[in-house]
Amino acid sequence: MAIVSSEGVVLKTYALGNTSRIVVVYTRDQGLLKLVAKGARRTPSRFGFALEPLSRARFTLYHKPDRDLLLLSQAEILDPLGSRLHDLARFAHAQAAIELMDRVVWGEEPHAPLYDLLVATLEAAARAPLPALESVTLAYELQVASLLGYRPRLDACAGCGAPLSPRRLFSPARGGLLCDRCAAAEAGTIALSADALAGLALLASRPVLEAGEFVEIRRAGEIQKVVEMFFRHHFQRFRGLRSLEMLRSLPGGDPPPDLEGSLRPGPGSARTAARSR
Repeated sequence: MAIVSSEGVVLKTYALGNTSRIVVVYTRDQGLLKLVAKGARRTPSRFGFALEPLSRARFTLYHKPDRDLLLLSQAEILDPLGSRLHDLARFAHAQAAIELMDRVVWGEEPHAPLYDLLVATLEAAARAPLPALESVTLAYELQVASLLGYRPRLDACAGCGAPLSPRRLFSPARGGLLCDRCAAAEAGTIALSADALAGLALLASRPVLEAGEFVEIRRAGEIQKVVEMFFRHHFQRFRGLRSLEMLRSLPGGDPPPDLEGSLRPGPGSARTAARSR
């Protein structure tokens, strides 16, 4: 058993017994960890804000290989982000960032660039103009996918590498744009607007802090729907981002558009096309 220390962001917590708490943390040096904070519920002041979701802290723990639960010794708070977010929209977008991380990573596989992207996104959620929050989250989602080896292909056909169809046909299953030939054999392709494609390409390539300067990305709702469908195809545990769904359900929220009219069935029956959605 070794004592290790690593910076991390709290993704979620839940109760363990009557007095303790399990803390799920994504760390820069150790990957995803589940830590047992003994007595955290009985004496909350022992760890303070360090164990709250969205908080960034330095965690000292007793590390045993092949153990699902590790014992937390100390937690030194670095940024109690959750306590700084007083706007509901900022909180929802920050919560969406940790929710996505919890869904797409698992195990002790450190990935420093992925951790740094999470920290940058949380900072952007706190600093960016409110109208730019959707752009921040979209850039984050696309760049998470890229770092995990699922970057959407936008420069050539994702099926065969041929020149793209001028109709801008995106396949969530194939992971990118298609040529006319591949699109003819692919159910469930989506015809993107020119603005949506331009925004998708821009957000996939710019740092998230810069995305916070794109106060207005046209067709953000269309892009969000496409990105969500892409994630559902390639990440088994992804079931949408509940934080954003909650935000859009509030009075005045803007739900993403229904893209059913943009879905293009393949050569199979209408029933096959419906299943592809």
